[in-house]
This record gives sequence, C-alpha cells and structure tokens, in this order.
Amino acid sequence: MPMEPKFQVLEKREDSIKFLVEGIDVPFANAMRRTILSEVPTFAIDEVEFFENDSALFDEIIAHRLAMVPLTTPPDRFSLDSLELDDYTVTLSLEAEGPGIVYSGDIKSDDEGIKPANPNVPIVKLAEGQRVSFNAYAKLGRGKDHAKWQPGFVYYKYLTKVHVSKEVPDWEELKALAEKRGLPVEETEEELIITTTRAFYLPRKFDGFKKDKITEEVVPDTFVFTVETNGELPVEEIVATALKILMRKSDRFINELHKLAE
Repeated sequence: MPMEPKFQVLEKREDSIKFLVEGIDVPFANAMRRTILSEVPTFAIDEVEFFENDSALFDEIIAHRLAMVPLTTPPDRFSLDSLELDDYTVTLSLEAEGPGIVYSGDIKSDDEGIKPANPNVPIVKLAEGQRVSFNAYAKLGRGKDHAKWQPGFVYYKYLTKVHVSKEVPDWEELKALAEKRGLPVEETEEELIITTTRAFYLPRKFDGFKKDKITEEVVPDTFVFTVETNGELPVEEIVATALKILMRKSDRFINELHKLAE
C-alpha cells in the first residue's frame, strides 16, 4: 500500500525553497516540475507600442528585453476555478531622455500590483539628446507558450545516502566536507552515512573506493526539490499554485472518464 506523502522544508530563502517529499514516484515528481515551469500563470509584456526611439537599439531588441523583465503577479489577479486565463491587460509606460541608462524601475504601471519585480534590470543606454517613449501591454500567460511567462526554475533529485567505510583512508575528510555543506551525517563504528539533501561530490582521490568501500543508496520514492522564483510570485505561491493546477487537471480527467463510462 502506498505511503502517505510527507513534506519537509529543508531550506527557505527569499527567492528559493528546498524541500523534501516522501511517498511520490518519478512520474508525479516530473509532473510537478513541468507544471511549475509551464502552467503557473504570470504577467509578462506581450506587445510594445513605440512612440519614439532614438537609441542605438532597434525597437524589436528593446521589446524583447522588456518581455523578459519579470513582473510581479498578485495571485488575486487570476483564478484557478477554471484552467482558462483571465483576459486582463496592464499598461506600462516609459518616457526617458539621455544621457543615462534606462532601468526597469523607470517603467510606470497603471496597476500598482503589477510592475517590474526587479527595478535594476537595464533596458537601454541613451546618449545625450536621445529619447525613448513607449507603452507596453502585459497579460497573463504560461511558460508552455513562451519562456517569458515562466515563474522561475525548478529541479529535483533522488534523496540518496552515501555509505563510507572507515577502512577508507582520510574518511574524516569526507565527514568534514559533508558537515561544511550542511548535510546530515550519521556515524557508526564501521561507517559514515551522509544523507545528500543537496549535491555532494567526492574528491577525485576517493574514486578508487567507489565500488566497495564507498557506496550510494537511493532512498525509494523520496525526492529533494529546489524551486527558484524570478520574482513574479513568492516561491511558496508557485508551488501551491502548481499543486492546485495538477488537482484541477486530475479532476477534469476523472470527469471525462466518467462521461465515457455513462
């Protein structure tokens, strides 16, 4: 009988979270990864209307840079009751004159909740007398349509345990290295057990012991996830939204199966 999934936060930062999930398999782990990257909605600039551009960059280059600027996306601006996105457009505008560098923080939005997440992204450098003026229109989208709508980055790994026999010369060096990395370390009379809650690479000098004195055990159905946000959504909101979307897609699939069975 499958075990009840368990969740444990290993590390939390302002722009990232690392957590341990027990009781899931590879298909579900990958479905969660793909949902975060391709299904969580965010705002991004989709069209730009230029009124003036005397800079050294073509309109298309500036428009591409604007599209890749992460925009804050309040969760109340979209609904997960339906898998369809709300048709809501935000206008962002800018008027600037050189000399100087135009940054994302110079862009003004008609919706205070939707604006550049990082004010320090350089857009274009203007020389003396050069001007740039435009309106940019942002809308909700998903990463599966374009990378500009991806809320961040996510990857996962199996949780493993590295067993190091104390017959290995300088095994204390591995213990010190693991502790420096903040990894859980168990010690018995015969061996050292290092739990790899994050990547752990053995120095090359230990390669000759990997076959019998140093072995790696994969912990079944247990994964370490790392999720990083670009700034559109808080990292916890990204994970929670992805799980809600997975649930709704599953419900829709089950409903369609029931219709076929009728």
